[in-house]
Amino acid sequence: MSRASHDVVAVDEFRDAMRTTASGVAVVTTDGEAGRAGVTVSSLCSLSMEPPSVVFSVHRDNRGLALLLANGVFVANVLSDAQERVANSFAGLIPELRDNRFLAGEWSELLTGAPALDGALCNFDCRVASLFDFGSHRIVTGEVLNVRKQAARPLLFCDRTFRRLAAA
Repeated sequence: MSRASHDVVAVDEFRDAMRTTASGVAVVTTDGEAGRAGVTVSSLCSLSMEPPSVVFSVHRDNRGLALLLANGVFVANVLSDAQERVANSFAGLIPELRDNRFLAGEWSELLTGAPALDGALCNFDCRVASLFDFGSHRIVTGEVLNVRKQAARPLLFCDRTFRRLAAA
């Protein structure tokens, strides 16, 4: 059966297919005059080498998105496989941490002053560069001003659960 060029796949069919793809896990954090916030994302990726930049998407209704945009800066913290609790906290899955999700980790600051997660695989310290709207999400690009990294294994997300890479 062939679909017309304007038809799109059913949401449930798309969701079921996407859950089979593995992705890294990042917590995007911000701080500034508008306030401190963060959100777990599985959509972080590099965008350009010149200038160095990253891109991620967040649901338009996410409370932290408005603060991030008002502050104009963020750190994309790529989680190590020891930081599942941080991912769950910023996804709102730990009830006792919903009022202060930052209690799930240890934090410092880099160039922008946005919270950088200590022990993360890497931290991309960014200024908001561009915004795009598509469907239910806002796509955010950030120009990378500073990077901090350490040797660790990444935390992965696939089939609605966290995964870890096995040692070679």
